[in-house]
Amino acid sequence: MAKSNNYDSGSGSGSGSGSFTDDRSAALRERFAGISESASGQIDNSPLIALGAGLALGAVLGAVLPTSTREREVLGPLGTRITDAGTSAFDRAKDMSKQKFDDMAGDKLREVLGGSSSSSSGSSKA
Repeated sequence: MAKSNNYDSGSGSGSGSGSFTDDRSAALRERFAGISESASGQIDNSPLIALGAGLALGAVLGAVLPTSTREREVLGPLGTRITDAGTSAFDRAKDMSKQKFDDMAGDKLREVLGGSSSSSSGSSKA
């Protein structure tokens, strides 16, 4: 019981603490108003950076928030098509890069070994 008395009978816990929280509220409001004005000025000065930051924030929120059943129903087929198209494009790019690498490596190998220069570059050794 002695503990509850210590908390209840603190000196200056009357109207003085109310003005302290009012002062803190006013200070916080003032501080956030300054931050808001500063952010607004930054957006005006560099709108493309603000756009990029907004897109990044939206992507993070989209990744963090769970999808709803309705989103899965409406966007599911579109997501499947996009995934399939992306996978197909990636596979084609991978095959083309392998082919180009093999061509370049073959040309370099023939050059190093001193073989015939029948490469597609048309350069010949004298």
